[in-house]
Amino acid sequence: MTHLDSTAPTGTDPARTRLPGGSSLLSGLPGRQGFGDASLIRVGTGSIDLGGGNPDRSLLPVDLYREAVHELMDSPGYGARLGYVPAAGTPSFRALLAEREGVSPERIIVTSGGINGLALAVLGTLDPGDTIVVDDPIFPLFLRVLDLVPGVRVVPVGVQADGLDVDELESHLAAGVRPQAVFTVPTFHNPGGAVLSAQKAQRLTELAERWGFTVFADDPYRELAFPGAEVPAAAWVRDSEHVIGVNTFSKTLGPALRLGYNVVPSALAEQYVKLRNRLDGQASGVLQDIVERIVGRPEYAQANAAAGAVYAQKARALHGALHRELPGELDIIEPQGGFFLWARFRDQEADFAALFDAAQDEGLVYQRGEWFGVTPTGGAGGASGAASAAGAASAAGAAGDAVGAANAAGPVGDAAGAAGQSIGGDPSRTRGAVRLTFAQLDVPSLEEGAARLGRAWRRIHG
Repeated sequence: MTHLDSTAPTGTDPARTRLPGGSSLLSGLPGRQGFGDASLIRVGTGSIDLGGGNPDRSLLPVDLYREAVHELMDSPGYGARLGYVPAAGTPSFRALLAEREGVSPERIIVTSGGINGLALAVLGTLDPGDTIVVDDPIFPLFLRVLDLVPGVRVVPVGVQADGLDVDELESHLAAGVRPQAVFTVPTFHNPGGAVLSAQKAQRLTELAERWGFTVFADDPYRELAFPGAEVPAAAWVRDSEHVIGVNTFSKTLGPALRLGYNVVPSALAEQYVKLRNRLDGQASGVLQDIVERIVGRPEYAQANAAAGAVYAQKARALHGALHRELPGELDIIEPQGGFFLWARFRDQEADFAALFDAAQDEGLVYQRGEWFGVTPTGGAGGASGAASAAGAASAAGAAGDAVGAANAAGPVGDAAGAAGQSIGGDPSRTRGAVRLTFAQLDVPSLEEGAARLGRAWRRIHG
């Protein structure tokens, strides 16, 4: 995927710009800009960080960890379990996961976490020059995974309250776009919180089967629903050969665990095992044994339900505090699960780079909405240069111009992404938005964070 800050400019021979001793892939990887760029963040003493994606550590099932580890280490022949394990995962763990997902064990590929699972899906599906449709706004780290396959062309599609805008996707298909894959976060979307409806999931799989593309369903938050939230069954992943389900235990057991799994099409399962073997060989067999013992116990589901209830309380507290501190200023999507709240300022003429700086002066860190947009060069947020405080708005405007040009031209086809570039996303989807996490901090900190955002807004808005 081409970025403006890539070492190899579009249309040039990457081999001519290779770093000494480095491949063209290694040499051309862009640096972090926008989302994840630490140079933009000022975290001082007393700062409140509402920008991250960590779970509340007090809600992780530490007792289950402890019991599982002791049970494993006290089991007969524990030393024999320290050898290599199959690339696809230990047979018993795959069988447990397959039972949970309602698929055959052969379709389960154990991974080293969600990003590893996305990389596996990307490398197994996309070739240089292929087109992929993605959420807009998007989980930005996925676009970094796309850097593993140079020249992939990105077409953004909006996300509505009930998930990916399948009508917009269908209009792209009718206009000539031929994606090899579609990426979406179907449950408690990051950043927007949407849940893909059962009706849309069915339409999406029907389109995938008709047009021959593969859906990447990145689903890290599925088990963290709030009480009363309706989460459609994941049968669409199970029942279609055109869907790869990407799952992780990072949100329920902690991101340090680095363990997840993909549900892959049965026709490609053997090839995915071969690909898994050629990456890092295997996920830790010891971790698989531990997590198998945790996930197989009823207390695991109980812990997730309890965590969802606490996260719901936190989300309501943050939602209410924002309304108190910024009355009439925000349109807020009320979360139904997951970790994030997505809010958008109604005054779209404000200087949101200045707001971000003012918030940091107040001791608040968050993620700017613009960092979740898809730019015409395939970046997310600032990946093409929009991360600089001064340039974010102009980059968003350029994205809008690209959309207009593409629409005016009629059918976009594969030419939409010529030279590895992308159709620009709609900047109105992300401009003036903020993504705030309610997961990690306690309620008083969340309420104080909202107060600091309110003070920052009044400083720049009068």
